Amino acid sequence: MMTRKYSWIIIVFFLITSCVSKKEEGVIISDATLISMLQPVSSFTYYRNSNDTLDAMSPSPHFFYVRVRFNPKALSVLNDSVSDLNASVFPDESMVVKEVYDERGGALQSYAVMFKMRNAANSGSGWVWSEYGPDGSIRYSAGLTGGNCVSCHSSPTNSDLVKTFGLH
Repeated sequence: MMTRKYSWIIIVFFLITSCVSKKEEGVIISDATLISMLQPVSSFTYYRNSNDTLDAMSPSPHFFYVRVRFNPKALSVLNDSVSDLNASVFPDESMVVKEVYDERGGALQSYAVMFKMRNAANSGSGWVWSEYGPDGSIRYSAGLTGGNCVSCHSSPTNSDLVKTFGLH
């Protein structure tokens, strides 16, 4: 009788702990969440402390000109000139937003977004990847786990998959 009782206790324990684990790993960062986070531009800091438009490097899928900005969490591990990473990786909840333009001084074409969340169910290599139109329309959903992004961003010369520091 005692053996049967302990068997049930063990089974219940494993069921409870497996549910907790799945809940933690099952976090999904939605497109709506990311869109709302990239809008308050005043809380971000631009690359090299400048909002100048930079030439996109060929063969970039992000048009011809860009501006890159970092949220406060990402900024916490960048050097004072916001030109390089002081740590080996960005902390979770870091956001990097690339504003994409087809011409210097032209109209905004899209946002390319990287949001660091290693345990998110929809992360690819620790980042949630997405692209949106200036109106918030989804061009590359966060649900796609960066399948079209990770390969280009995986170069060993990139800093935690961020290409900006080596390109500009």
